[in-house]
Amino acid sequence: MKQAKNEVGVVIEQGAQDWQIFQQGPGGVADIVLRGRWLTQNPHQNARVMVRVVAETELHAVTRSLDWMPAETRPDKTWSAVLRNVPCGGLYRIETGLQLDETPVEWSQRGDAVHHIGVGDIWVITGQSNSAGYGKSPIHDGPELGVHMFHASGVWRLATHPLSDSTGTQYPANREGANGSHSPYLAFGRKLKQALGYPIGLIPAALGGSPLSAWVKSVDGVLFDNMLAYLRDAGGACRGMVWYQGCSDTGPAERAVYLARFAEMVADFRKCMKNPRLPVITAQLNRVVSEPYDRPVHEGWDVIREIQRQAAKTLEHVYVVGTVDLGLSDCIHNNSAANLVIGERMANTALGAVHGRDVKFLHPDLKEARCVGEQAIELVFDNIDTRLNFESRQPENYPFAVMDESGVVRVSDWKSMAKDTLRLELSRPLVGKATVTGAPTACPPAVVPFDICGYLPMLAFTAVVKRR
Repeated sequence: MKQAKNEVGVVIEQGAQDWQIFQQGPGGVADIVLRGRWLTQNPHQNARVMVRVVAETELHAVTRSLDWMPAETRPDKTWSAVLRNVPCGGLYRIETGLQLDETPVEWSQRGDAVHHIGVGDIWVITGQSNSAGYGKSPIHDGPELGVHMFHASGVWRLATHPLSDSTGTQYPANREGANGSHSPYLAFGRKLKQALGYPIGLIPAALGGSPLSAWVKSVDGVLFDNMLAYLRDAGGACRGMVWYQGCSDTGPAERAVYLARFAEMVADFRKCMKNPRLPVITAQLNRVVSEPYDRPVHEGWDVIREIQRQAAKTLEHVYVVGTVDLGLSDCIHNNSAANLVIGERMANTALGAVHGRDVKFLHPDLKEARCVGEQAIELVFDNIDTRLNFESRQPENYPFAVMDESGVVRVSDWKSMAKDTLRLELSRPLVGKATVTGAPTACPPAVVPFDICGYLPMLAFTAVVKRR
């Protein structure tokens, strides 16, 4: 670091920067290691660097042990300190001073300060364009103190849209080709901060259009390595991952290996973070309106959505939220209002699944599809707190597709049989093996069944119909 002319006092060179969020560890505390130089032009016999952590809103030390404490002050004009057990919360300020001989500490020579820091949770943002954020519609979703981001330029700052801004990037692997706009994650961070009462840090490492292979070390891994570089430079720890991806893997070859590769990525991430229980909150693919219904691409979207549903069932500490009920800004990107909903759904998932809060976060999820009589299928759902609500009476907008060995089977009507069960009436008897898809095609009908308690839509699914 270049020395300023006539520089005196304490200089902080490593360990903390303005706006930084430190990941809390066991006991809800974090240790902060600081290093730097000290200089003085005053005659002295003894010099001692002093450090403290102050609550910004109250101007006093956070704890007695973090009041003016001596750092290791060396004759070669360097110093270091470990601020132990900084409690979860903030915002805080780190202050330093150079105490000469018997001068009272409050009149020490000046020292550097680090402003607006906090101890809380850090979430890394991964996936492709709907994670990077391309919501174009105007929305009120401004910054809030206590929700901070590690910017691509390599510095912490107040989190603002677009989170994917690449001005001065130090991480070109995930530099977007177009300007980003609105994403779900400022709302996600704000909801967590307000509910948990401590700061939230965000690390935006997503890239529009990225395939899963770019996130898997054994295949390509360029974005996985890029994510680790973000994490290392941001402090080296996080609370979990939010993942929204899949559009680039709807082709036959890619979807055939999607679940195995996703599981591998999750395992690698947890291994690198040295935490086998690190949570991963995912989103099912949203709707897309770019392809006519007679194109084969639609099958791929059904398959990936079902894989995403199964990943949350089969992989520990992996969770999924639904998106097919939400609107778009263009043919493929969620609009800003949809992003707010997704951010809230993901935050509620973190609160319920990770923090054990008593909140509604589980979507209606198909438990069983069974043949009833000659021409009917019953769909039984888990996670229904009140009742499964669906009111459409337009057959062309029923959000279900049935296939058997003779081809398409038209759904002619439906009935609500119980709070968790819908019966689909079919236009003909089923022939051989049959499947039913909920929220079918890349662009399913806009209205899907939802739990009237919490208004969470059913997860999209594809299931084999069981015969009695």
